[in-house]
Amino acid sequence: MRLYLIGVGPGDPELLTLKAVRLLRELPVLFYPLEEGREPLALNIARPHIPQGKPLLPVPLFTGGDRERAEVARREAARRIREALVWYREGGYLVLGDSLLYASPFHLLPLLEGIRVEVVPGISAHQLAAARLSRPLAMGEEGFAVLSGLKPPEDPEGLARFRTLLFYKAKRAKEIAALFPNREAHVFRRLAMPGERQLSPEEVEGWDYWTLLLVR
Repeated sequence: MRLYLIGVGPGDPELLTLKAVRLLRELPVLFYPLEEGREPLALNIARPHIPQGKPLLPVPLFTGGDRERAEVARREAARRIREALVWYREGGYLVLGDSLLYASPFHLLPLLEGIRVEVVPGISAHQLAAARLSRPLAMGEEGFAVLSGLKPPEDPEGLARFRTLLFYKAKRAKEIAALFPNREAHVFRRLAMPGERQLSPEEVEGWDYWTLLLVR
């Protein structure tokens, strides 16, 4: 049995790789994460490339802070995947963005022993953010850093060596941007999704989970 983790990019169906599109068309079954109260973003992105009638199986996802509920969701997701693969032999799990960056299906792998897993990379939101600005993430011997934006970094001075800083899930974007007063900052909300917005940190109100802060 084989499971492909298919990165479908940040939101634009045209940003899927050729390999991802081929697998969406050829695999006998596709799994997509579904969390209560949220739309199935990965499925919405991939849908234009999925043939009509293809079996699409939702698997539960929980991203809150309750570890017990998260574990229950993971075990149920693994059970559904395993049962389907016994029948179909191979399938694909749709992953928003890249399959190896803040990717929830990796929590399932310990529960899928005996199933061969192949990772198909996808475009990440920070790559698209740089493209929106037409600015490189790094040049020559420079570097860039990808971090969680759920809280401000503990050592902002230690990040000075990076040309670009990218904060995913930037819950405190305004506060984080203020730590780097000599740099320009851009906030992207729901990048490549319906309702996409590009803001300055001062314009940010409330919080959307799909918020990326780029500091350069």
